[in-house]
Amino acid sequence: PALAPRAQRALCAAAAAGDKEQAMADKITKELGATSVKVDDISGGCGSMYNITVVSPQFEGKRLVQQHKMVTEVLEEDIAEMH
Repeated sequence: PALAPRAQRALCAAAAAGDKEQAMADKITKELGATSVKVDDISGGCGSMYNITVVSPQFEGKRLVQQHKMVTEVLEEDIAEMH
């Protein structure tokens, strides 16, 4: 059975959100040599707020604020699209 148009849009939006999360995770992994990255959309699916957890050897000896800055620099273009 075919899905109603509204359900199809919801599935497409969910797939697009998952793609965006994966793209951000890939960028962080590549740029920061991360050993673990988890990106979760916590905005209810609209893609305006994310919870991101990163483990990277590049963070060693850096304060939390410096670590945050490193991640936001990698995701600068993505963040600009959110606002």
